[in-house]
Amino acid sequence: MSEPKDAAKAPQGDADNHTLPAWIYKDRRFHELERSRIFSASWNLACHVSQLARPGDYVTLKLSGERAAITRLDDGSIKAFHNTCRHRAHQVIGAERGHCERVHVCPYHGWTYNKDGRLRGIPGGTEQDVAQARGLPEIETEVFAGFVWIRFEPGGPSVAQRLSRYADLLAAYRIEDMQPNGDFAAEEHEIDWKNMMDNYLEGYHVAMGHPGLNRMVQGRYDVEADPAAGTSFATHLLKDQPAGGPDEFAYLSIKPSGGHLPGDHARRWSYLTLFPNVNIGLQPESVDFFSIYPLGPGRALFRTESFSLPDARAEVQAARIAAGRVWEQVQAEDNALTESVQRGLEGCSYRHGYLSAHEPGVRAFRDWIRERLPMARQETRPWDEAGA
Repeated sequence: MSEPKDAAKAPQGDADNHTLPAWIYKDRRFHELERSRIFSASWNLACHVSQLARPGDYVTLKLSGERAAITRLDDGSIKAFHNTCRHRAHQVIGAERGHCERVHVCPYHGWTYNKDGRLRGIPGGTEQDVAQARGLPEIETEVFAGFVWIRFEPGGPSVAQRLSRYADLLAAYRIEDMQPNGDFAAEEHEIDWKNMMDNYLEGYHVAMGHPGLNRMVQGRYDVEADPAAGTSFATHLLKDQPAGGPDEFAYLSIKPSGGHLPGDHARRWSYLTLFPNVNIGLQPESVDFFSIYPLGPGRALFRTESFSLPDARAEVQAARIAAGRVWEQVQAEDNALTESVQRGLEGCSYRHGYLSAHEPGVRAFRDWIRERLPMARQETRPWDEAGA
């Protein structure tokens, strides 16, 4: 699908402090352009390295219309490939996570693949048939900061290059040594993914939208955002004395250890974002990620999971539980906020909003989207309603 010839032209009066226009949060053709021009070439956080501990362990993903399988091979390396049979396009591996001792067998006609995705056998076929057919196409893979990342279309900087500014900080958290906390969740929402990202990229709404969280952190919310690198880093200090609601008060009362962290990060909660949709939360006792994927215009999939260093001390366990409850409340509040915003974006009265000085992350995200899809500068969509 091609853009209209005038798509790159910004309209007269396109103020620098305008948000992305409302129409792109609900338009089907724009959604298809996002899939082909943004998500196909973007890095996806697939899993943590501990979830591929043994050769043969695998994780599968269904993201943005693609199916992927990621596995650890016998030589210890990690490889990803498309989870679609070369015969008739059936899904080869059905489980979300598991272990393969020898081969993967497509449940449709029994085509058989080695653990690395190479075609091994065809029922009723000859050796020549196997030699002429192809295995499952490989997907670009990178291991960085304890996570496994995949990209469906290669090209452009690596994750390590894009996050190089934060490499030392991420290394200090020892994410590669962590283990899952058993809280993986995947939720579908009637909210556009960009709406959810706008919300997570600013702390301007914390005072009003998250009263419990707001009472446990100090007032300053520091943000540095780089649209060229496609990153945002936000951080705030926790209060020295217990405050907030019951769970916030409990967390600050415990004061979990973070002695291995540099500077004052043992007293900080921080949030690192890799555009378009991967977010890593850094807490003294744990690290979490969440990713938001488009399911359609105005619909998104929210994936999240947390990880911690092995530590059986009661106070550390208690801190994780308290923090988990805090974030459950924050997530519920964010869902209510973004659901209301989505309904406003779908109405006829709102064409764009205005960015304040408190929203540099949202501004950087807006500029990053505009760079890749220039029509996002236009206040009204460049095609007729009948073509949507």
